Amino acid sequence: MTWFAGIKDLLAICIALLAVAVSLITIIMQRIERRRDAYREIYTALMSEDIHRGRWSINAIKTPDEIPTDEPNRLLIYRTLGLFNNLAMFVRHHVVPRKWVLDVWHHALRDMRPAADLIRVQEEATTGVTPWPELWSLFSDAQKYRSSLSCCQHAGPPKP
Repeated sequence: MTWFAGIKDLLAICIALLAVAVSLITIIMQRIERRRDAYREIYTALMSEDIHRGRWSINAIKTPDEIPTDEPNRLLIYRTLGLFNNLAMFVRHHVVPRKWVLDVWHHALRDMRPAADLIRVQEEATTGVTPWPELWSLFSDAQKYRSSLSCCQHAGPPKP
């Protein structure tokens, strides 16, 4: 038993280090799982029928005169842009992985950008405030993004 007395402090330190390592691994795994859950939740919201209609309504806008003035359509468009603004905030705060977001949504974001710019200009003129402040950087990221997925393999460089 005298050999144990000589190494018990070293053994205690090793056990403590092992406990710290297991705790750190658990924290990292929980963070990864939280990111997956957050992405899954916002993805589900973005794939809802209403938000699809909102995206199609946005993409149909080619001139300022085509921005809907009726309340239900305008609110649907604003809700759609607001949800994408939340997605952009999640990306900026590293709640969801940027690569996942851009791999899935870069084409939709590119398609929405011209009409969203028209809506933004109209809102700024009306209220003096830039709406959906997080969204514009995500639009810019999507514009430059080239996915390694098949959607971008045969396409030319992204449009400026």
